[in-house]
Amino acid sequence: MRGRRRPWILLPLPLLLLTACTPPDEPIVALAVQDGRPVGVLVTCYDRDANIRVYENGHQGEPGKRSLIRWSIGGPPASEVVEVTLLGQPPEGWEVDEPVDFPGPEPGVEVDVESLTELRPGATYTLNGSSRRKSIPVDFTLADLPRIGPDQVLAPRGHDSTTVVSRESFLRKARDKC
Repeated sequence: MRGRRRPWILLPLPLLLLTACTPPDEPIVALAVQDGRPVGVLVTCYDRDANIRVYENGHQGEPGKRSLIRWSIGGPPASEVVEVTLLGQPPEGWEVDEPVDFPGPEPGVEVDVESLTELRPGATYTLNGSSRRKSIPVDFTLADLPRIGPDQVLAPRGHDSTTVVSRESFLRKARDKC
């Protein structure tokens, strides 16, 4: 006579698998240029809330402090694809997030958050965003802007590099990730 299986033993395994990892970052944000100005393009996957952020890289803070210079906006997207002029006016219903200092990753270190108000030559920036998913970040400098044509975007190519692609190609791949 065979014994009965106990399904309650197998129940924790699927629950563990569901809670053990988060969805991977996706290529849902890119950088475009309109009228000579950098524009963040975010595919929202029809989520009810989204945000776009730009960080200036490479700042060293004083001892016990780290410096973070960023511009961040968020709100409900009016369409599947949101395009925002970086450091410009947010779309209707969106708000610019005010900088707030926070504790750093190590004890005794504070992160000093400042508003990013201009893009400077020679500085490197990171564009990212999120909606239903977090985006793979796009690193850029002002020198990258002339490379981006009217129907093109600078998009992530993996996690460590970028490439200029057609806007339609980027949108198609991003929609596939939704």
